[in-house]
Amino acid sequence: MGRNFTVQELADFLFDRLIVDGPSCPDTEWLRQACQDAAADLLEEAEVVYKQEPVLDGGA
Repeated sequence: MGRNFTVQELADFLFDRLIVDGPSCPDTEWLRQACQDAAADLLEEAEVVYKQEPVLDGGA
């Protein structure tokens, strides 16, 4: 993994992209919570996958 993200950073990124790319809507509060939940799920899944990858020892 190249860079560590917090749940909040990822949630803010998702929220910003969905607002920019999505349809115009006055009620976005549900979307912010959905992004927070999705970010937590994504980071948890990434951590599980990362821990399951074989460890490279540099050929030693």
